[in-house]
Amino acid sequence: MATKQPPEPPAEGTSSPANGGLSEADVIAMHSDPKFVLLKQRLYRFIFPMSLAFMAWYLLYVLMSAFARDLMSTPVLGQFNLALVFGVLQFVTTFGIAIAYSSYSRKNLDPAAADVRKALEEKAEDR
Repeated sequence: MATKQPPEPPAEGTSSPANGGLSEADVIAMHSDPKFVLLKQRLYRFIFPMSLAFMAWYLLYVLMSAFARDLMSTPVLGQFNLALVFGVLQFVTTFGIAIAYSSYSRKNLDPAAADVRKALEEKAEDR
């Protein structure tokens, strides 16, 4: 049985069907395009602060579990203590961030990505 070989990569500077008929130079040039720069800025504007906030929140949970055991063992509701509440809130926070990102992406990233895609498609059509 013959094994299927992967397709040969296109010669440098030539277009490829895999990247929509764009050359490597076109794709690299897009990195400095204002539309692409705006897309990256909008993405980073959400990702970095949210990541830092979540990591700080998680670190607080870990440190309090390690060094504030008396506080974390405080009963909140019956058998549930503060540590368990914090642990569950980690999951709630994770899902909240995912929902917030989905909304942010739909409003801010998707339109900018469509602009970048349109600009790339126009470059491919000009060939």
